[in-house]
Amino acid sequence: MCVDKIIRLTKAIASWRRCRRGTAATEFALVLPALLLLTLGALEVGLIMFDFHKVSEATRRGLRAALIEDAIIDLADLDSTPITCTGSGSVSCSGGSVDNSGSFDTIVAAMQEISPRISGDNVIVTYSDSGLDISGTGETVTPLVTVEVSGLSYEFVAMTYIPGLPEQLDLPSFDTTRLAHTTVPDS
Repeated sequence: MCVDKIIRLTKAIASWRRCRRGTAATEFALVLPALLLLTLGALEVGLIMFDFHKVSEATRRGLRAALIEDAIIDLADLDSTPITCTGSGSVSCSGGSVDNSGSFDTIVAAMQEISPRISGDNVIVTYSDSGLDISGTGETVTPLVTVEVSGLSYEFVAMTYIPGLPEQLDLPSFDTTRLAHTTVPDS
């Protein structure tokens, strides 16, 4: 009787070892966390790249607005030292006087059409002398205009629940430079 129980037990163990029911579910349960992490990571990278592209395109749009609008500064003040303008609420320029603060607001508004989280604090408009003088008299001013966006960060969406990752990723600064149209200062 005892021998029969041992034989039945060994047969049950052998049949249990050969049984493949539930292996697919077990393997799926083991692979699922890695698959979810890979999917969420790919989604997050796509969102980061989209945000990177939006801020880059907003910088180009801001430069276009800066070239179309009147200069923020009086270009007669422009010498070998670049003049940088930034602001939130009110515009301030280093090394020059603000001639048209509405242009700065227009530049920021054009950038916000693409990326609404950009504010005047994040935008820097720089005018520098290109050294080009098409008249040969030394009276023409052809500035290089640079629009820069800095101080923005990307806050993670899909990866916020993974321990050990930071809550946000600081984006690099974006800048775009172009030669503006030539103007003759008022005499």
